[in-house]
Amino acid sequence: MAQKKTNKTSAVKPAAAPKRAAAKKATVKAEAKQPAKKAACSTKKCASAGTLTRVFVKFDAGWGNQLYIRGNGGGLSWDKGVLMQCVNDDEWLWEKKISDPQVSFKILLNDSVWACGEDLVVPVGETAWLTPSF
Repeated sequence: MAQKKTNKTSAVKPAAAPKRAAAKKATVKAEAKQPAKKAACSTKKCASAGTLTRVFVKFDAGWGNQLYIRGNGGGLSWDKGVLMQCVNDDEWLWEKKISDPQVSFKILLNDSVWACGEDLVVPVGETAWLTPSF
């Protein structure tokens, strides 16, 4: 009779093992389906991340010429210009995630010829569209 009990016990163990494995797989799948929780962000983290601010310029600079932007805020300087990205034949873009409240700027041709007019301002998170004259 002891042999029969051993056989019954060994017969039960293999049957129970796959059920446990299946239960673990189901748990993993259920966890994977749940959306990830967004972490609460502190004021310092949110401010450092910044908001995307853009300046689009519509101007045909001519072959071999480039537009630069100088200013205050958003990592800009009045002393040295930042090359704008040429996105089309006559369209230029400067964009950056900033946490400053606003950016004051001017556009320059080849970082030497200043655009006519007053300094321009774009608030954080906004997009400025302009057509300068030099």
